[in-house]
Amino acid sequence: YDNDGWPDIFLVNGMDWPGHVQKHATPKLYHNNHDGTFTDVTHKVGLDVELFGMGVAVGDYDNDGYDDLFVTAYGQNHLFNNNGNGTFTDV
Repeated sequence: YDNDGWPDIFLVNGMDWPGHVQKHATPKLYHNNHDGTFTDVTHKVGLDVELFGMGVAVGDYDNDGYDDLFVTAYGQNHLFNNNGNGTFTDV
């Protein structure tokens, strides 16, 4: 997400099926610290959106050189535009 050449980790987290006991879940983005550890930056980058995640596609839909995220979810899908400054906007 930050184009630093180190692979970061993005996880799509689901919740319990609608109508059952709910666990509030968000996708998670972990930044590679370049030393074998990762830091949860989900809130910092604007990806702390509660959703029933089912899958993700990564690509640069607006051709600005930064990977954007399309998260498929039960109900509404989410397109997260990478703003190029370390944050995302749910468009």
